[in-house]
Amino acid sequence: MWLGLALGVAVYALFGLAPAAVQALISFTNYTALPWASTNFVGWANYTAMFTTQRPGFVQGVTATIVFVLAVTIGQNLIALLLAHRLQGEGRWAAAGRVVVFMPIALGATIVGLIWILIFDPEGGPANSFFSNFGIHSSFFGSSTWAMPLVILVQIWQNAGFSTLVFISGLRAIDPQIYEAADIDGIGSWQRLRRITWPLLAPSVTVNLLLALVGSFTLYNTIYVLTEGLFGTQTLGMLAFNAAFNSESANIGYGAAVTTTLFVATLVVAIPAMLLLRWRERRLLGVNR
Repeated sequence: MWLGLALGVAVYALFGLAPAAVQALISFTNYTALPWASTNFVGWANYTAMFTTQRPGFVQGVTATIVFVLAVTIGQNLIALLLAHRLQGEGRWAAAGRVVVFMPIALGATIVGLIWILIFDPEGGPANSFFSNFGIHSSFFGSSTWAMPLVILVQIWQNAGFSTLVFISGLRAIDPQIYEAADIDGIGSWQRLRRITWPLLAPSVTVNLLLALVGSFTLYNTIYVLTEGLFGTQTLGMLAFNAAFNSESANIGYGAAVTTTLFVATLVVAIPAMLLLRWRERRLLGVNR
């Protein structure tokens, strides 16, 4: 047992803690990875530039991140809960539905991005043909109005299937005898949902909310494929990538500073959220621990 635990800790330290520590160190330098450029210790200069107009985009990145995280976390879980309610059965169609909603998870960010770019191709995509019937013409992923809602839609579409399966597992874990007793007592559908299903589904809600929260906070690859962070879609994850690798003034040190800030922000949000959700579980389930 101790050997397995030691191996697990060693692997985590090597591939998790060590890169994070190196990234934090790089954030205090002007490292660019260019062979002819010298690397110097710059102290807090990258962090100072982040919060000033020396490197614009941070405030917009914070705003875009908040909008993206809230929309994805809420939308993904609401849709997944509805899908789980419809697809929790053992029938053939329910099983086929579970396969369909889970399929996008198996696709990489590049494939997902290309699929949706083709769908919303402003020149001849099916979405353009559909909306043109209503007099709506747009460049979609190239539009400041449409880009962020579409990126949110794509993220929800790709990950709602996983959240659906978690909710289905939670629904199936509820003892059917509880519902039978509720039927005998004459409890209606709404009261069953409010007093039985929703409280007993609390552990699944915790898992799904935390995964969606952390995943959307740190996402950048799907956004990069769809918009490269343009047209109001530059979240902090995308800002870090662009700052380090995808701009004329690329600076890996500055990108590392943004990433380190994003990591701290994620912890600041995720840890209280986890504690609150676990407290909610104990309250709803009546567990004193």
